[in-house]
Amino acid sequence: MNSEKKERREAQLAKKAETLKAYASDIQMKNSTELTIDGHPYILVKNVRDGFQIEKLKERFSQILTKYDYIVGDWGYDQLRLHGFYAADSNKGFPSQNIAHLDDYLYEYCNFGCAYFILHNLDVQKVTRSANDKKHGRKRNSTKHSEKNKSFTKKSSKRSTKKQHAFVEEKRFDIHKKRDKKQGLKSRSVHSKNTKKRHFTIRQKSKNE
Repeated sequence: MNSEKKERREAQLAKKAETLKAYASDIQMKNSTELTIDGHPYILVKNVRDGFQIEKLKERFSQILTKYDYIVGDWGYDQLRLHGFYAADSNKGFPSQNIAHLDDYLYEYCNFGCAYFILHNLDVQKVTRSANDKKHGRKRNSTKHSEKNKSFTKKSSKRSTKKQHAFVEEKRFDIHKKRDKKQGLKSRSVHSKNTKKRHFTIRQKSKNE
């Protein structure tokens, strides 16, 4: 059993390595500071504590990072993390995404004294979504819109039923009141009729008669 588990584990790791290799970026070093990633030029601006490792960068690099002017890679728990920053004179993104706030990022989000590196992107790309992504986005928006409409119709139907019930209850309440008033009037009239009694006077006969 242990040998079978070991073989399965090795097969899974080999498959994972193949997929990573298939999707890995092509990095070519021209010299100690100049390099190309998937054919686009970059410059290694800073390399602190040998944080720049080509093999790990090949595995972790993503095309979404090509829209940033600077790419910072920092290490934590033997894992490489990549984060994009815009240029100091750029108005794109939030202030925290500006390279001028790099020290704040390293102090707040990175491990103390961690190894890191900074790449300067010389050919900033505009990331465009593919046709399939746009279709999926439209489908998601349509499904979200339909779900919102369904929830809205359910809420409106509940509100209308509540209003109808309340209106019916008020009507019933008013009718009962009217009936009670009529019954009260009838009972009063009957009671008043019964209370009217005839009075008779008894006269005594005189002696002369």
